[in-house]
Amino acid sequence: MSNLRDEVDALKKKLERGAKESAKANARSWTGRTQHDLTAFHKFVFQFMAACHWIWQKIVRPVSRFLWKPVPWLWHGYRVLWDKAVYYEDEHQNRLFSKTRAGVFLAASAAFAWYLALPLLIMLFDTTVYLATVKRGEVVYLTNSQEILPGENEHSVQGCHALPCTDANSVYYRIRASNFNEAWSILHGRGLFYPDYVAASVPVSISKCSITSYGWRVKLLMRGFDLYPDLLETECAPLQKLESGGATEP
Repeated sequence: MSNLRDEVDALKKKLERGAKESAKANARSWTGRTQHDLTAFHKFVFQFMAACHWIWQKIVRPVSRFLWKPVPWLWHGYRVLWDKAVYYEDEHQNRLFSKTRAGVFLAASAAFAWYLALPLLIMLFDTTVYLATVKRGEVVYLTNSQEILPGENEHSVQGCHALPCTDANSVYYRIRASNFNEAWSILHGRGLFYPDYVAASVPVSISKCSITSYGWRVKLLMRGFDLYPDLLETECAPLQKLESGGATEP
């Protein structure tokens, strides 16, 4: 009985060794590597598609459905205005289409979209970004304010969140005149928004500042898409005066 058991154990070990050798040979072969690569690729594709489906279901679809709600109402209103503007009645009270009226209406629509609708959409976008990212009373160390786009009255300010300044804690702000920034300044009792005066409040030497800002602070977005946080308000004191006791910290 013991001999039979030994023979069975020996046969099992032999089969296991054969299976291991076969697996090793298959793994070393071109067919085995190809099968492994295809399996990994299929796994990646499945996981990638699952992630894209989640983004569509949880983020893109709800946001797009929310943003699409006013579109049918706006389109219906535009069609009503179109029907009233481009048709006229003859002496028999028949409604006739006028090419001249249609051309004037399209030109007026384009002017409205460019000078009013588009700025309103940009202001709505800035308002959304402000509500999602605003930081009030944030303490940073700023310096080197300079005008980078004189024609658009746009300034930049550099600094960092803590000393010493490094590439990891550095910050870069833009000071620009926009419809939202103007509205924010007026609503906060500061009058019109002047980027020059906001930039002038940052001294030449490095200063400790308390600021109000909003915008994305992801470096990839800043460098890749030119989306820098906006600086709305500053209160600064140079570090040299703070160290000598000649000024009060902001």
